[in-house]
Amino acid sequence: MNKFLTALLLALALLCFGCGGQQGASADGKMQVAASFYPMAEFARAVGGDRVTVYTMIGDGIEPHDWEPSARDLTRLAKAKVFVYNGGVEPWAQPAVAAVADDGVQAVEAGQAFMQQLDKSDPHFWLSPRKAAVEVAAVRDAFIKADPEHAAEYKQNAAAYIAKINALDEKLTVLAQNAKIKTFITTHAAFGHLAADYGLRQESIMGLSPQAEPSPAALNKLLGVMQKDGIKYVFFETLVSPRIAETIAQAAGAKTLVLDPLEGLSEAGRQNGDDYLKIMERNIENLDTALNGK
Repeated sequence: MNKFLTALLLALALLCFGCGGQQGASADGKMQVAASFYPMAEFARAVGGDRVTVYTMIGDGIEPHDWEPSARDLTRLAKAKVFVYNGGVEPWAQPAVAAVADDGVQAVEAGQAFMQQLDKSDPHFWLSPRKAAVEVAAVRDAFIKADPEHAAEYKQNAAAYIAKINALDEKLTVLAQNAKIKTFITTHAAFGHLAADYGLRQESIMGLSPQAEPSPAALNKLLGVMQKDGIKYVFFETLVSPRIAETIAQAAGAKTLVLDPLEGLSEAGRQNGDDYLKIMERNIENLDTALNGK
């Protein structure tokens, strides 16, 4: 974290030269919200609606696990009214929150309710609709605290968005109950919460780190699982090379499909108007294909 600490010191020095203007408000009077990465920004926009201006600290197409903020990032964060982060994905978040505490930035760890669970090493809570709904509610509560004058709007926006997430939950529940195969193979072990919440089993090639390299023994074990369970698909994700997934699929006589961990939008996804709900719909469709041997 030496790089991060250097950035932190530089940012603190820059802040000493003054941040004029109203804290946490943009030029049009909207509440300024910083979000760590894509799903947190999506939830913040859904809850805030026209009352907020949201920017994402980790840009499109960037894998978030190893990202660290620069001095410029921290200086901009100090001007926000609310900072939304997931927890677990952003090891830099809590030091950053401490650095801007005196600037009145209100931080909300959207996944805090799940951080004490036994599987807390897996922070991908947003990929389970049941947990995503709880994260949206946490964002709602933070906005109400920061801007109580518009509490009714935040409640209404959150309720409407959670209803859409609940529709995803219903689809996944039915899919999991009726699936012929209960195990799915992923490149990156990002779907543990989804699997646990819906009675499925995730087997990953590279563990929690999308950059890890699997051992030959682990690959042989995975091929054995695929043969035993009749698994015909290997999932890969959009921000990481599909090379290993393609190799495993070829060795097993299987095919590949995308299961998007929604850690960021690709440039193509942004241009196509993708969002959390649309991508989760595609994830469910692809899971249906894999789990029912289509």
